[in-house]
Amino acid sequence: MTLKLQPNITQGIQELNMCEDYWAYDPATDYIDHVKSVCQEYSVSTPELFNEIRQCFAYLDDVRCAFCGYVCPVEIPADIPYMRSKDSWYCEICEYDIQQEYYSR
Repeated sequence: MTLKLQPNITQGIQELNMCEDYWAYDPATDYIDHVKSVCQEYSVSTPELFNEIRQCFAYLDDVRCAFCGYVCPVEIPADIPYMRSKDSWYCEICEYDIQQEYYSR
C-alpha cells in the first residue's frame, strides 16, 4: 500500500515527475534541503513547486474513511506516518455528519 498521485488534467509529465520527486521525501533527511533539491532539479522556485504540488491530489490507498471508504488525502509528507498511525480515520464529510448526529440528540 502506497501513496498515490492523481495529477490535474493540465499537468504534464514534467510536473508529475516533480510531484513524484517531492513526495519521495525521506523523513531521515532535512525537509528544506529536499525541497531545495527538487526546485534545483526542475529549475523552479519554491512557490512554483508548491503550486504544482497543490494541483496534484495525493492520497494514501491504505488509509480509508472508516464510514464511507473514501481515500485519505495528504497535504505534506509528515501527514503520511501520522495518518497511518491512527486506529481509524473519518473523512471531513463523515466527521461532520457524525458531529451533527451527536449534537442533534
